[in-house]
Amino acid sequence: MSDRVPPRPDRPVDGVGSAFQRPRSTWRWWEAVGVYVLAILASSFVTLPLLEAIHPAGLANLVASAAIAVLNVGILLFWLSRFHPEWRGAIGFPSRIWPEVGAGATFGLVLYPVIVLGVGTAITVLFQALSGHRIEAPRQLPAHLSAVGVGVSVVYAVVVAPVHEELFFRGILFRSLRDRYGFAVGAVGSGLAFGLIHYVPAPALDSLMLMSVMMVTGIALAYLYDRRGNVLADMVAHATFNVIGLILIFAVK
Repeated sequence: MSDRVPPRPDRPVDGVGSAFQRPRSTWRWWEAVGVYVLAILASSFVTLPLLEAIHPAGLANLVASAAIAVLNVGILLFWLSRFHPEWRGAIGFPSRIWPEVGAGATFGLVLYPVIVLGVGTAITVLFQALSGHRIEAPRQLPAHLSAVGVGVSVVYAVVVAPVHEELFFRGILFRSLRDRYGFAVGAVGSGLAFGLIHYVPAPALDSLMLMSVMMVTGIALAYLYDRRGNVLADMVAHATFNVIGLILIFAVK
């Protein structure tokens, strides 16, 4: 089987509209998931001392989560560089940055109200009708954050999480599934994994509601990635989405 896919004018690496020939992803989805799980386990073990050294517990968990994400990125990049040398071309990095930044920011601005007001409301109403119980989205940030905690939250949500999650869920996992099974399988499969990783301990239906919303968000981000042909636009869209969420969280405290 060839390692390259035919030119696709509607899926350029550098943005919509220019033909290109993109290397095929050489990693399988199960290999990527295995490496990701091992990376999480290794990173979690390495960051255990942070949970003991930092107080309060909410800030410690936040710092540890950010550290785990940074370590995961390093492990994933090492794995790709060591075993899949054509990974940059397969994942897609644009030569023209600002058009992708603009496209990503615009997509993120539109995506947030669609997801929160549209999808989130519909899923909440459905779950409440089926269960007869009130459904609320669980908190994703610790309560009563200090100034340091707020700063860590901003860096994590706007920089660390978008880079970490888009690199793996879209650039690695979706790319592998998309190349072999088509867009629908790639979008749903990577979206499901994206939803699962957003599990927050809470009443079962509250957690399921959040994961369902994030699954749909992941599918939407897969569409943007497939359309733009590069991971940068997705990182910016993800960051924009999180910025809006942070503003609203801190504004209603």
